[in-house]
Amino acid sequence: MAQSRHGPDLPRLGDLRTLAAESRREQLPVLLFFSTAGCPYCAQVRREHLGPMLAQGRAAGVLIREVEILGSNSFADLDGRPLRESALADRFNVKMVPHVELVDAELKPLGKPLIGIDAAGFYGDYLKDAIASATRQISARLAR
Repeated sequence: MAQSRHGPDLPRLGDLRTLAAESRREQLPVLLFFSTAGCPYCAQVRREHLGPMLAQGRAAGVLIREVEILGSNSFADLDGRPLRESALADRFNVKMVPHVELVDAELKPLGKPLIGIDAAGFYGDYLKDAIASATRQISARLAR
């Protein structure tokens, strides 16, 4: 995993149809990490939380993808139409970063987003709780 002074490089979004298929196949939620270049708080979340989770692979229990909210990278939406990173950020009403959104394979939110970072040091616990809740929701849907 490559690393810069901004923390480890996280996978960027590609074809959302492929990501959705992986989410369904692996029965894992998707963690969308909305960020901006040069954001020190985004770098902190990347370095202290998401990078170590990414290094765990499937054991982390979540598929991680980074979205640059001002980015112009284009990829295929779930319906195959082109979608820019900035448009996806608009879809999730991202106004400030870091912004973590846990979603299912259809990009439906699985709880409230984590916006910003806390000064008290509980961010990792909030993130673990959000992932556990998202995972329980997916498991419950599969059990029906």
